[in-house]
Amino acid sequence: MADALFPHQKLDWLISRLEDKVHERPDDPQARLELARALISRGLFHSGMRDGAERECNRAFGTLRKVLQEDPGNAEAHTLAGLALLGMSRPEGALKYLDQALRLDPERADLRLALGMLAREQGDLGAAVRQCEGACRKAPDSWETHTSLARALMDLARSQGWPQRLVERSQFHLVRALRLGAPPDQQAPLFRDMGITCMRTGRHRDAEKFFIRLREHDRFRTEASLHLGRVAYELGKYNNAIQHFRAYLRDRPEDADVLARVAMCWFQLGEFSRAREACNQALMREPMHLEARQALGATLLEEGQPNEALRVFRETLKEVPGYLPAYLEMVRTRRRGGDGGWLQQALTTEVRNHDRLPQGGRSGARTLTRQRVGVVLDELKALGPGSVGGVLSSIEHTQDEGLRFQLWESACDMAVGAVADRASSRLRAAGTSYGPALGAEALAGAGALPDPVLIEGLNLDEGDIKKAAVDRYPPADDVRKHREQLAKERDRARAHQAMLLVAIGARRSAAGKALLRDWAETADPELASAAWAALAMYGEPEATRRLRDRAVQRGAVPVVERLLSGVTPAAGTQPRRVSDGEHTRCSTCGRAPHEVSHMMAGGDSVICDRCVMRIATHRRSMTAADDAVCNLCHRTHFEAAVFTYNGHQICNHCLELSLGLLEREEVDRFLAEW
Repeated sequence: MADALFPHQKLDWLISRLEDKVHERPDDPQARLELARALISRGLFHSGMRDGAERECNRAFGTLRKVLQEDPGNAEAHTLAGLALLGMSRPEGALKYLDQALRLDPERADLRLALGMLAREQGDLGAAVRQCEGACRKAPDSWETHTSLARALMDLARSQGWPQRLVERSQFHLVRALRLGAPPDQQAPLFRDMGITCMRTGRHRDAEKFFIRLREHDRFRTEASLHLGRVAYELGKYNNAIQHFRAYLRDRPEDADVLARVAMCWFQLGEFSRAREACNQALMREPMHLEARQALGATLLEEGQPNEALRVFRETLKEVPGYLPAYLEMVRTRRRGGDGGWLQQALTTEVRNHDRLPQGGRSGARTLTRQRVGVVLDELKALGPGSVGGVLSSIEHTQDEGLRFQLWESACDMAVGAVADRASSRLRAAGTSYGPALGAEALAGAGALPDPVLIEGLNLDEGDIKKAAVDRYPPADDVRKHREQLAKERDRARAHQAMLLVAIGARRSAAGKALLRDWAETADPELASAAWAALAMYGEPEATRRLRDRAVQRGAVPVVERLLSGVTPAAGTQPRRVSDGEHTRCSTCGRAPHEVSHMMAGGDSVICDRCVMRIATHRRSMTAADDAVCNLCHRTHFEAAVFTYNGHQICNHCLELSLGLLEREEVDRFLAEW
């Protein structure tokens, strides 16, 4: 609390004392500034009511006008006057005072805080984040600046569909605000925001703990019930969710959103009549409530009334043509009914209409049509490879290159799926079906084959090879010929396994990576080379080095280099965290791993978290030359902003990766302690 920008302790007593001080010394500007700051603190942070905030801020503004009459160049007074006017919902008036403060003293933390509040009030969320970031840099130990930045980031995340990185940043600054001693009456809204960010980052059990604490506060009890219901729903505790939603509805009985969610709870529990009843209650309050209509349609489908469900979806689309979930359910219902002809006609109709529609932005008619085409294509794919011809024929109905590519790509995916389906059954019986041809099919269909199927196809033993040496050839005349057949089958089995290892590498899954590393370390040199080649697809520098060493031994350097150049991601270009026990040092400051929290390695460079924090704080003054390339990932200015520090370059992408790691670790520690 010592580094807070405003007073927060014993405000009533403090304000009373300062009022007496101003009364005794009416010409003391410092006393008036202290009084104004205390009044603004009570208004902005502790009033709890809008009219209370306006009353306190109005009193503060009246006090500040006296200061500014006598000292028009007082930057603190201009800043506080701007804050007071913001508390009175007068952003236009606040702008005049804040502009003057900016000219007088642009380095003030409370000024940046005020400018962030002004930008949020005006709806410029990006500017709000930038100004609040500036406030945090100037007052890193103030809970007010971290709270303001956290909420600005949350607003920006909400407006952009909750991207993970923005939510994580917001969560980190909420943790900082709580650690820095936010006063007790500010903790409840911080708990609420922490719970929301935990929900958005998949930490539902942590979110549940915050919302349970939130129920202890009268002001937030109803909201806590709402969020607890949402958390319980995400955790699959549908009965609990219904109880929480009912507690919320006791205070907000007209909330159609929550009634629709209650309907979905009953739906998940298989209580379809109750689900339908809850849907109808929501629709009585809001006849065009989309989620309630969607839940009603889904319930009718489960009750065996597809025609009634289709009617609900059609009526919804008639009123709101852009509501994609209803279109999805309608198309899916047709597919489940085996109506491939309807699906093909729907695809042709959407493709034909596309070029006639006006071009627009993200929500334009063409964009919506492309989304609907994607829905139909997914359902045609589920019908099987027989739809490939129809998809290809629809290409001729559009001249839009983007749509033509979408259709062509979908047709290719269907073809790959057909290959994968054919290979899958044979891989499950690899002992009798193995061979280079099956390996090639698995590699061609790798994107559609799950890891367990590919791994099962790897499992060959000597008995399988001996059996194949007998079953696949005419009877051998002598032992020598039988041994030749056996050697030939061993080669075929190794080729099969090598191609499956590469297929696993093409999928780039975490489980596949662990398996490949085991094969690379334990298999014979030829199969180990295949495993290293697969690991090179993950961007593993060690795999690239092993392959190059092997290429030198075998005289195949040009071939290996040509193959490595086509690997995506390129070997060594994906930054990674330096693991415990690695012997390395930061390229910029020379620190060892035990001296810092973590290090990032990539390319030919290593950077520690301390240097990352320094660059992040001073990035504006560290912009690299136009031709600079990130030492960690090889990105250029064209791909991400590049900064230079102690002769090394790091791009904004790698900077955010490292900062994100730091912030997640801080959040993890806080949640574990909390």
